Order: sequence, then C-alpha cells, then structure tokens
Amino acid sequence: MDDSKEKAREQARKAAEQAEKNRRRQELQIKADKVRGKISKANTLISSFRSKQSEFDQAISQMEQKKNSALSSQIVSQVRVSKVFEGVIAEKQASQLPKGIKALDKNIKKTQKVAEGIDDQIRELTTYQDTQQDILSNIMAQIASI
Repeated sequence: MDDSKEKAREQARKAAEQAEKNRRRQELQIKADKVRGKISKANTLISSFRSKQSEFDQAISQMEQKKNSALSSQIVSQVRVSKVFEGVIAEKQASQLPKGIKALDKNIKKTQKVAEGIDDQIRELTTYQDTQQDILSNIMAQIASI
C-alpha cells in the first residue's frame, strides 16, 4: 500500500512539474510573441522610413539637376536683346538667377538634413530591432531548456 501511495505521490509531483513547465512555456511564448510584434513594427517603420528617404533622395537629385541645368543654360545669356521686351525680361531673369540658385542650394541642404535625420532613425530602429532579436533568442533558448 505504501508503494502505491508513493507511486501516486510521484505521479502527482511529475504532473505538477509538467503543469509548471507548461505554464512557464506559455508565459515565455507570450513574451516571445510580444517581442516578435515589436520586431515586426520596427521592420514596418524601417521600410516606411526607407521609402520616404528614397523620395527625399529623388527630390534632392531633381533639385540638383534643375540647379545644374539653370547654371549651364546658354539661353540665359543668348536671349538678351536690348530695347525689346523679351530682352528686358531676360535681363531681369538673369539678374534673379543667382538668388534662385542660392534659394535652391538652401532647400537642397535642408532636404539633405531631413534625409540624414531619416537615416539616423533607420539606424536607431535597426539597433532596437537587433536588441529585440537578441531578447527573442534568449526567450527561445529558455523555452528550449524547459
């Protein structure tokens, strides 16, 4: 009789241990799922930032092309005809060109700063994502060791 009570106790102990292991696995799995969600959100943000960064890079390229086109345009110097309306306008436009180029340069620099800020955010999010991946690996190792 003592032997059957001992076996019953042993089975109860094993069942309790198994239940505790299952509870702990479930708890860790919930944590892992939350971390996966954070990694996924960071990945979505990184993709979004990369898309916006690409748009800014294209805008910078377009502004630089327009600037270079204006600087290399021969028509500005060739359309000046004295005492003719078009010539007067051409003179006025030619005198305004340096101001326009300066404003364009200023806008290019501002846009580049924004693009650099986006790049900084991408780096920070990538670091965050790597940290979360390390946490997930640790959790998965804990689950495997149970």
